[in-house]
Amino acid sequence: MALCPLGINGGEYPHWPVARICELAVMLRAQFVELSVGRITKDGADRVRQELTSHGLTVHVDCAASEMKLGFSAARSLRSPIIVVSDDAVERADRSRRGSLDEFRQQMIELLEQSDHQGIRVAMENSIIRMTRQPEDLVAIVRAVDHPRFGINYDPDNYHNAGIEGFPYAYELAKEHIFHIHAKDSARYLPQVHGEQKRVLHRAGGNVVCVPLGTGAVNWTGLADRLRGDGYAGPISLEPHNLPEEMAPGMDRDAAFLRRVGLVT
Repeated sequence: MALCPLGINGGEYPHWPVARICELAVMLRAQFVELSVGRITKDGADRVRQELTSHGLTVHVDCAASEMKLGFSAARSLRSPIIVVSDDAVERADRSRRGSLDEFRQQMIELLEQSDHQGIRVAMENSIIRMTRQPEDLVAIVRAVDHPRFGINYDPDNYHNAGIEGFPYAYELAKEHIFHIHAKDSARYLPQVHGEQKRVLHRAGGNVVCVPLGTGAVNWTGLADRLRGDGYAGPISLEPHNLPEEMAPGMDRDAAFLRRVGLVT
């Protein structure tokens, strides 16, 4: 199996300049960073491009479904190979489910088929809310769009936090469509175990905290075995939701785990 390119999600560092995010990526021996459309717009594409080039990195663009035109514009400007999109606007209150999917498909096809977008793929992420919460519904979106450059950003921990078995259940449904993976792990929050100086995430199933990969509720060791066996060689991006001072050490541990289980370069 070819090893996967490693990246870090710069959205975890809104308080850091892009240069510092790139420095951390280089320290972790990552190949790319994820940056949101908002961050790229705020800093300016030219400045972001300069930092990426000087650090030898590529960028993956993050955006919401309602920002897809901006997402493609940023990806085109920065020569990003992929856009990771979150669902905020697929299923509409003024449309039926079928009507919502048809409209989303039309928008996506128009963008994907523009002549200057031919090198860009789109990976829709499973979230803990909205239509993409259920793996069956996310697969239904992918099948509705029915385009070879539209697939899934698989986040097994998001599935766990949404009350769904991320692996093997959601993986089995999504695996043929996975273009991109977000890597994080979490556990139910116990103050007496984790301490009170933690960033606590409030989910429908209870409060959770992010923990190092392989130590939480996601069976990352088993998932790594399956990814290797299935020949997955796409990007894997580190995305722990921790406090600012915990981010870099946490990503360092997680990168080491992914190398230990033979997934990333």
